[in-house]
Amino acid sequence: MKKGAIYLIFFVLSLLLWGADMVFFEERPQSYSDIKKYHESSNYIKENNLLRVGVVANPVSYFITSKGASGLEYDLSHAFAEYLGMGIKIIEYPTKETLFKALTQHKIDIATSNLLFEPQKTAFYQLGPAYYSASWQLVYRKGRGRPKSLNDLLGVLVISKGAGLNNLLVNLKKQYPNLNWRIEDKTEEELLIDVANGRIPYTISNSILVAATQTIRPNVAIAFDVTDETTIHWYLAKNEHSELQTKLLDFMNKAIENGVVANLEEKYINHLKEFDYVDSRTCIKAIRDILPKYKAFFEEYRGNLDWRLLAAVAYQESHWDPLATSSTGVRGIMMLTKPTAEAMNVTDRLNAKQSIRGGADYLNSLLQKIPTSVQEEQRIWYALVAYNMGLGHLFDVLQLTKDLGGDADNWLDVKNNLPLLEKQEYYSKLKYGHARGSQAFQYVENIKRYLHIIENYSRTEKNNKLNLLPSKEQDLALTTK
Repeated sequence: MKKGAIYLIFFVLSLLLWGADMVFFEERPQSYSDIKKYHESSNYIKENNLLRVGVVANPVSYFITSKGASGLEYDLSHAFAEYLGMGIKIIEYPTKETLFKALTQHKIDIATSNLLFEPQKTAFYQLGPAYYSASWQLVYRKGRGRPKSLNDLLGVLVISKGAGLNNLLVNLKKQYPNLNWRIEDKTEEELLIDVANGRIPYTISNSILVAATQTIRPNVAIAFDVTDETTIHWYLAKNEHSELQTKLLDFMNKAIENGVVANLEEKYINHLKEFDYVDSRTCIKAIRDILPKYKAFFEEYRGNLDWRLLAAVAYQESHWDPLATSSTGVRGIMMLTKPTAEAMNVTDRLNAKQSIRGGADYLNSLLQKIPTSVQEEQRIWYALVAYNMGLGHLFDVLQLTKDLGGDADNWLDVKNNLPLLEKQEYYSKLKYGHARGSQAFQYVENIKRYLHIIENYSRTEKNNKLNLLPSKEQDLALTTK
């Protein structure tokens, strides 16, 4: 190639690079102090041995319980900090807009909280690896007309400021000219509650957050998916000198391979996949009207259990009916068999206080019999299987899991093998034989869902602006529609 042609190509490439730099100039350091801050932030993690993670509170990623902070991305970010051998500082922001502003200003190193992939953000932030997925969904209040497309909205669509939806809607308006929307300085969860309470007609939200909200406000209804399922990521501050993105990629690959991510999904998400409108409404009403009568007993006799989990077990067993009985002879609010009641010194199974004490003592005793090799936070699910179908059948499914090449210390592996206890080809080779494994599977899933509802009731009851639970008048109005 001639030297003149080479110079011409070099000149054109220089112009293109200069143009690209101008497009993204606002996100680059523009003064000496900015440049200094930009480079100082690249060394912040190493100098302070501290990972700064930004979050926006929601009922899946990050929330506060009686035991402190919890959530999928709360746990995952702590695991990443441990992988790095560093401390961690979790910083909560009110909205996604303030979260990304903090990331732009290098006040945090990573932004999390159920953040869907947004192509336009890759110009300004580093993108972490995908670890699960969700979609944007249009929601409305159950009982009102269900729109079939964005052209059918009878009212203005309201979206959360900073949620990353505005650009999406601008493009969609070309296809749906009747589409109109406004942006409010509220979180997606707050807008979902506004829909449930009739304050706004529609909003668009992340499908995982919609599923979590439906458990406590079942009149939040899904009209349709606005987008196909897309990946969820962490976003990192722009910093060419940081190795954080590379380390995060390595960590996340290992977390996916060794089951860390799958176990966190099991802990925080999987039980949300089965939504039952009537069941959720019934549970919410019972939380408001019945649970206060027995809360003190659950707290007093919980032992090593969370009282809310003990309450969730009792709700699954009897719907908090102290006089409940079954054709198989189990009775009371904890549905104890006669032998179990006698072993736990319960003289009257229909006495709520005695039944709760006996059920709690029995469940705590089962926890002590779970193999010590099982992780602490997973042991309760094993104990609940034993509570439902007996300790012998639990040990059978642990042996079956080993025989099939699974990990008997991993709840996910054990859970997925429970239904096999109903198949002769498997139970015929086990010590205790046939068992209703599918029932035990569903039993634990139900308790997880009820626990989620009780926990979120407690969390949101303290936040008056969410006004999560409907009044009795709203209950009546919805029931009669």
